[in-house]
Amino acid sequence: MIVEVAIIRAKPGQGEAMQQGLAAAREVISRSEGYRGSRFQRGIEDPERFILYIEWDSVADHMEGFRNGPLFPQWRSHFGHLIDGTPDMQHYRVFAGP
Repeated sequence: MIVEVAIIRAKPGQGEAMQQGLAAAREVISRSEGYRGSRFQRGIEDPERFILYIEWDSVADHMEGFRNGPLFPQWRSHFGHLIDGTPDMQHYRVFAGP
């Protein structure tokens, strides 16, 4: 299993809309092969900052299967227009913890 961690910033004043869009988008990503689960967080001190924690079977499931597949445009349609700047995304290997 790997974890994708993405930090996304909403355009000024669009935090609520981003939260709603990401909640709707979560249903889309959950249908992707290799998806194991996710948690999305919204900043307290900075409510226009979001952290997405998404578990995948492999980097290939995320980058090739999902990002290059038919679900990605559906996923992005829920919140892509609300993003301020370029999301910061990295993959991690879990080595301790559940």
